[in-house]
Amino acid sequence: MSRRIFINTKWNPKKNQNSKHVCYDPEKDVFFEVDNLAELKDYDEIYLDSSIFPNIWKQLREVISNGKSVYYFTKPWKWKEIRERFREDLKTRTGRVSKTDNGDAYLLGKVYELSLVKNNTHRYFKPLTIIDVELRPLLIEEEMFYNNLQRIRNASIVGVDVGGGIRMLEKMVEDVRREIVDRAIKLIPGLIDIAKNLGLDRNDSNGLTGLAGELVYNRSTSSYSSSVRFHGLYKVKGYDARRMKKYSDKAQRYLMMLTNAIL
Repeated sequence: MSRRIFINTKWNPKKNQNSKHVCYDPEKDVFFEVDNLAELKDYDEIYLDSSIFPNIWKQLREVISNGKSVYYFTKPWKWKEIRERFREDLKTRTGRVSKTDNGDAYLLGKVYELSLVKNNTHRYFKPLTIIDVELRPLLIEEEMFYNNLQRIRNASIVGVDVGGGIRMLEKMVEDVRREIVDRAIKLIPGLIDIAKNLGLDRNDSNGLTGLAGELVYNRSTSSYSSSVRFHGLYKVKGYDARRMKKYSDKAQRYLMMLTNAIL
């Protein structure tokens, strides 16, 4: 039988400040803290909240390389609803109904239990793979560099002297995109074949980065309509707008990058 652990991840960039991850073991009904996710050697399945901080990727690489299954919570906008639904359970177990680290770890376990009964666990928790661990940090870095490049370009347009900042950031963007492409080719089977079918050249770092980002972030492959909603490609009004699921701005960005390269 698989042992599961539910974790409220934490990160504090300031030194000498607590950054321990809070864990809840539903089998033993206990809370405890760890500095590193790799310490959880006794657990087969690790469930994280949606906060995957910069310091966690290296830890996740070690955990996944050791054969553990890792999942992350995909609906952070539902926290208020979840906290209200399990209000009494939360108060009984933690003594509080407001947000706490222990409470959030406990609620992840409750969400898992309920989704297991309803046979829809896949809607609330998605797996993290070695592809995610290797490429997501680079994709985050690429987006950060590109956004900074755009800001400096805009400043230059209105007459601000940016010196050699534009050329420097252009090189940083190009370098990280090439690194993404090189790593994606090694990690994603058939990437080059897909690129060729789309008319992309292996040296097209922009298009291949868009393709890699789309393959990493696109978690909605069940149908055409769900994929359209996931990418936020059209607006809805009225009742449908209230029911509309959140779309992924990252998946949308890389899809647009890919589309621009193809066109």
